[in-house]
This record gives sequence, C-alpha cells and structure tokens, in this order.
Amino acid sequence: MSNNSSKQALDILKEVGAITTDSHIVLTTGRHTDAYLNLDMLMPHTEESSEMGRLFAEKYRNVDIDIVAGPAVGGIILSQWVAYHLSKLKGKEILSVFAEKDLNKNQVIERGFDKFIKGKKVLVVEDFTTTGGSVKSAAQSVQAAGGNIVEICVIVNREPDRVNSQTIGMPFTSLGVLKIDSWAEEECPLCAKNIPINTELGHGKEFLAKKNKTS
Repeated sequence: MSNNSSKQALDILKEVGAITTDSHIVLTTGRHTDAYLNLDMLMPHTEESSEMGRLFAEKYRNVDIDIVAGPAVGGIILSQWVAYHLSKLKGKEILSVFAEKDLNKNQVIERGFDKFIKGKKVLVVEDFTTTGGSVKSAAQSVQAAGGNIVEICVIVNREPDRVNSQTIGMPFTSLGVLKIDSWAEEECPLCAKNIPINTELGHGKEFLAKKNKTS
C-alpha cells in the first residue's frame, strides 16, 4: 500500500471522527490506552465507507480473489464495500460473507456461507486490530470451511510490533499504521496519574462498574 493510500485511509477516519486521542480508554481486551479507533463512526457515512472499501480494492485489484470475508460486527459492512469495488475493478462478481461469534466468542462461519467458501480464494478484512485475535479467528473459520486465505488486511494496525504476519501465522497487512500504545491496568501510566477513565468510548463504564463492585 502506497504512503498516499495510507494517508487517505487515516484522513477518512479523522474526517468522520473515528480517531480519538488524549483520553484514557479501556479496550475490549482490558488493556488501557490513550487513544481509540471507532469504526462505528465510519459506517453511518456511506460515501466514506465506500471510499474505504475502494482503497482495499485498489490494493488487491491484481490479486486473484473470489470472496471477501469479515468478522462480525466491524467487518460485515466493510467486507461488502470491498467486494463491491473489487467486483467493479475485476469485472466479475466477488462475494461477501462474514463470520460471527459463537457461545465461546470464537468467530465462526454460519448461515450456509461455507458452501460459497470451499475451495475459493478469500481476503479477510477488518477495521483495526489490537491483539489480532478476532480477525485470526475469522480467518481460521474460513480455513475450516475449506477456503484459502489470500491475506488478512485491516484499515489500521495499531500495534505492528505485536500484530503482524508472524504473530498471526498468516499473511497480514494493513492500509495504514497508527501506532497506539496500550498497557495492562497495573502498568497503566494514566491510572498512575489518576486520569479519569472515558466512559463513553470503549469499555470504561463496565470496567468502573466491576471495579466499584469489587472494592
């Protein structure tokens, strides 16, 4: 991905208010950070969502792909836009499917999507990743359904040292990189400075409720 395309992806996120900085946020994993990427702020904007999908499609226009898959919920709309633009660029129908969480919170292919995936070349897309667990689980479910992973690509990789092809165990890349540090609660410098936790973004509200309950 060119530096220009990387900048375009980040500019789109900034434009729709999907990037928050200088805050104290609790992530899904329980780690703390001072910045947050929120795809929910992108998806209501259809023009910007479409443009993001086009950036993915341009990246893979010369790659043999049959299907685009994304993990629920962030990857559902994104995978459809990517498949839409890839179909236009390639002049053939590229299908879009998604994985969803089961009772054990693993991403699984359901709804009969497995019949579309078997023997096909699949691109897995996602908004961003903190640990890579969700998108890796989705990719593994594609493999379990008989699909061949071409690559995993996210809009933004926020921790490239921790999440990459080696740690994921599959080809992995991103449109852009926005390195954002995160810390375990006991190592969090924001907690040490008593900076209030953001209860509007991330899982701060649940974190505080649990902490108050156990204190």
